[in-house]
Amino acid sequence: MTDMAIWFLAITLLTSGLLLVFFLLNRRVDPRAPDLPLIRDVIQFATIILNIAAIAVAVGAIQMAANRYRDTQEAGQKLQEELAASKKSLEAVVATAQTQQARLESSLADSKAQFELMTEQQKRQPEAPVAAPASVSAPAAAATPKVGLMYADSEVSDPAAPIEIKRGGEFTRLTFSFRNSGNAPAEKGVVVVIADPPTVLVDRADGRIAERRSHHRFESMVSDIRPHATVQDDYTLQLDLHGVIPADFVLSINIFGENFEAVRRKIPFHVSE
Repeated sequence: MTDMAIWFLAITLLTSGLLLVFFLLNRRVDPRAPDLPLIRDVIQFATIILNIAAIAVAVGAIQMAANRYRDTQEAGQKLQEELAASKKSLEAVVATAQTQQARLESSLADSKAQFELMTEQQKRQPEAPVAAPASVSAPAAAATPKVGLMYADSEVSDPAAPIEIKRGGEFTRLTFSFRNSGNAPAEKGVVVVIADPPTVLVDRADGRIAERRSHHRFESMVSDIRPHATVQDDYTLQLDLHGVIPADFVLSINIFGENFEAVRRKIPFHVSE
């Protein structure tokens, strides 16, 4: 529209110029022609031409202003859309960071609770009494620990017989204990529990950890297990089973440490309703 107005203005000015030239040539060729009527007509025609040119210039200016306003409005709308997209991206980043922070805080709280539980267990176990010096010169037998796995006050044999358990509500709780029937503490133990099939999820009782690499595998450190003959106590391990628990599954329980022979048991379980 602006280009058309410019062209129209140029053609109008050119036509006005040609008319003026024609008028001057006519006066020169026929000097006896009357002056006033022709001059008046030319002036009126020139006035009309100038008015048309002014209107064309005004229309062109209005069109240019409208185009600039439309461009400015489109640029502003595009900028608002970009700002809204940036805001959404920033909100997503903040939400992800908050989720990660909550997971880290939960994991830290679980680790702290587990450490406090182990510390409390170590405090509850009394120190082993100092043995009286032997009155004979015969060499004493070497002190060695001997660790066994207990369930329901009975030692789990190898191979183990199937154990009947009742299905719980939200979880099914199992209680195991490790008994040291030797004459020396079993030191720096580690227990590893693996469920088969992997749909059975294993966690420490009342201490579930949401972020783990494999939820059907449980691993934990074991405080020193003192001889049962000395302390009359065992190391207790309570596990909560959840997830999809079939009617028959197997738990592989392994405990090993620095100074005692590893204990490995595969225990079949049958679940009744």
